[in-house]
Amino acid sequence: MQNGVRSLQRAVLSRLFDHLQEHYGVDSARDFFVDGRLNLHQVDALLAFKSDSQLDELRSALDRLEHGTYGVCITCKRPISRDVLERDPGRSICAACEQGFNHGANLEMGHAALNAFEPHALF
Repeated sequence: MQNGVRSLQRAVLSRLFDHLQEHYGVDSARDFFVDGRLNLHQVDALLAFKSDSQLDELRSALDRLEHGTYGVCITCKRPISRDVLERDPGRSICAACEQGFNHGANLEMGHAALNAFEPHALF
């Protein structure tokens, strides 16, 4: 495995380990887990019956690493900056797409508020 991909995998596994330890009390050797000595089936066994959004994002990141699509936005297919991935290894969309989603969500919330507004209730 290339050094760049290896360091990204290590970052994802490190974040995954920290999350498992903090939220689920997983008691395992950090180096064994983070160094990638476990294959994905073993990681899946460790994740069995545990689920939350961050675990799901990190597990998906491991799949993207294995398939060579890690660091590529799942929406627009542009690269996600390495700095962003180092801060958030589970990241699957680029900043531009996230901003577009947030803008769209804000517009939808604004339209919903306008639709719920009843002018006659003011009088």
